[in-house]
Amino acid sequence: MTSTDTEERHSDAFVRRITEQCLRDRGRRAALRRGLRRRPEQAYTMHAVVAPLLRPSMRQDQEYAYYAVAAMIAATIRDRPNIGRTDETAEADEAEASPTGDTGRGNRPNLGQSLAWAVCRPGPGRRAMNQATAEKRLHLLVRQGYPGLYQHLAGVVRHLGTVESQVDWAQLLDDLCRWRYYRDQVAKSWLQSFYRTLHDADRRAEKQHHPILEESA
Repeated sequence: MTSTDTEERHSDAFVRRITEQCLRDRGRRAALRRGLRRRPEQAYTMHAVVAPLLRPSMRQDQEYAYYAVAAMIAATIRDRPNIGRTDETAEADEAEASPTGDTGRGNRPNLGQSLAWAVCRPGPGRRAMNQATAEKRLHLLVRQGYPGLYQHLAGVVRHLGTVESQVDWAQLLDDLCRWRYYRDQVAKSWLQSFYRTLHDADRRAEKQHHPILEESA
C-alpha cells in the first residue's frame, strides 16, 4: 500500500479544513468570501485562514488556485449550507460518472462533468442548466490563460450552485494547480468529460424510452 493510499491528499485535506471552518465560523467564512475574484496579493482578509494551510515554497499559480477555491467554497456555502457531499449524492455521482471519462482521479468528477450534470441530472425540484449555456461557459473557460481563467470561473461555479450541481473542489483545485503549464491537457479532460457525460445520459434516456430495442440488441 502506497503513501497515497493511506494519507489524505493535500487538496482533499485543504478542502475539508476550509469547509469545516466556513461551517463553524461565519466570520472566517465572510473573510474568505471577500477574497472572491481577487489575487492573493489583494485578498487581505483571507491570509489568516488560508496561509497556515499552504505548503511552503508553493508556486505563485498554485497559491492563486488555493485562494480561489477557498473563496468559492465560502461563497457557495453562503448560498447552500449543505455543501458537503452526502452519501446519497456520492452514490448518485458515481452512478452518473462516465466509465471512460478522463476525470484525472478515477471517477471523481471534474468541472466539465459537473457542467454536464447541471444539464442532464438536475434532480427533483431542481431546474436544469440550458445545454447551450453550459457549453458556451465551458468553451469560454478552456480558452482562458493564467490568470484570466479566474475572472470567469467564479461565475460558472455560482451558476452550478443555483442548479445544485456538485463540484468536486479538490479535483478542481488539482486541475487549477496544473492550468498554467498544462492548460491544454486539463481543458481536454474537461471537454471530454462534458461531452461523454451528456452522451451517456442520452443513451440511458433512450434505453428507458425503448427498453425492447435494448433487449433485442
